[in-house]
Amino acid sequence: MHDALNTYIGRRYDTLEPVKVLVENRRVIKVESTSDSSDVELPWIAPGLFDIQVNGAVGVEFSSSKLTVEGVFRALDKVRKDGVFRCCPTLTTNAPDVMVNAARTIALALQQRPEYKDLVWGIHLEGPFISTAEGAVGAHPKKYCRPYSYELFQEIQNACGGLVKLLTLSPEYDGVGEFVKRLTAQGCVVAIGHTNANAEQINEAVLAGATLSTHLSNATRHLLPKWENYFFTQLADDRLCASIIVDGFHISPQLARTIVRAKGKERLILISDQSPLAGYPPGRYSMELCDFQIQPNGKVTLAGDPNLLACASFPVTNCVANVAAIADLSLYDAFELAATHPAQLLNAPRFSNGANDFLEVGALADFILFRLQKPQMGPLGVLDGASFVTGKFIFHDIVWHGEQITED
Repeated sequence: MHDALNTYIGRRYDTLEPVKVLVENRRVIKVESTSDSSDVELPWIAPGLFDIQVNGAVGVEFSSSKLTVEGVFRALDKVRKDGVFRCCPTLTTNAPDVMVNAARTIALALQQRPEYKDLVWGIHLEGPFISTAEGAVGAHPKKYCRPYSYELFQEIQNACGGLVKLLTLSPEYDGVGEFVKRLTAQGCVVAIGHTNANAEQINEAVLAGATLSTHLSNATRHLLPKWENYFFTQLADDRLCASIIVDGFHISPQLARTIVRAKGKERLILISDQSPLAGYPPGRYSMELCDFQIQPNGKVTLAGDPNLLACASFPVTNCVANVAAIADLSLYDAFELAATHPAQLLNAPRFSNGANDFLEVGALADFILFRLQKPQMGPLGVLDGASFVTGKFIFHDIVWHGEQITED
């Protein structure tokens, strides 16, 4: 019952203070310090996370001709149970009609279940305006990659009633400055990714309003020019924030530390790049455009090519646990990368309940209680292999809009 009085005890992730939180009628009614301060086993209590790159979950792919309203609900339910209270369903490169219909289906789902509008801050278009160059294209189908088309963007935007809040493109095509300006003028944040652009083209996009590098260092060629290349150009540009996937496979611990130090915590965002196969056990799976393989350690690749990554199987909570250990960040700093920094990028409230403090009295009760399991790595920090075990959250309670949704 939503009107029942529930009590939660945990250690705040930001102040480290042990607190007792009382929730009634979906709202926080009282927060007080607790005498359990000597209990080092208290779970952490923190706000829900904000993942701006979620491709699907539990077999549901957002960018698919087979997407249904029920599928949207299943994927979003998985997102909530991972402690993510805001997300951007991501439509990756596909046929134009597929992307249009998928955007329409997501919007229809939110109309049928209005409470889920709080979960979906907006749609992220990752493509189709990206590079076809080897490496840069990643796992996106080359046949659907194309130069900019404002008409196609607007068709997708109209289909979902203006839900597109973020678009990842490559600046390598003619007219990037004008295209970026048109998108940002209507409130869409523009990111650079899956690119083979040179420094001049990247600068043109940034001057026009691009503010993010999508999964920086991924979707690149194995061999890059030693000095001048699109990775260093974006890494060194303080005008660009960067999203990174710290799941243990997409970037090495050494590179994660390098990016954190070069960009600075204030310009970093953690993303999951969660695969439609997230929540599934290791094995081979057929999806709409090709087959994928979940390796025994959780790494997701194209079937038959263990080196070609295809999204991730872990939620963004794992990335928080990993980056805290790898880059020697406090839990608070790591949380900022996956909670408030994405909100700043997309002009969203700091916390999912719109409060100034996620435990503000009177606010909707949105918080998670968990224990932190640190990652295990080899002595030098291993990119992949048997020596790496991902960090993760072990949940005690997940409270969203006053409702306890932790699985039994």
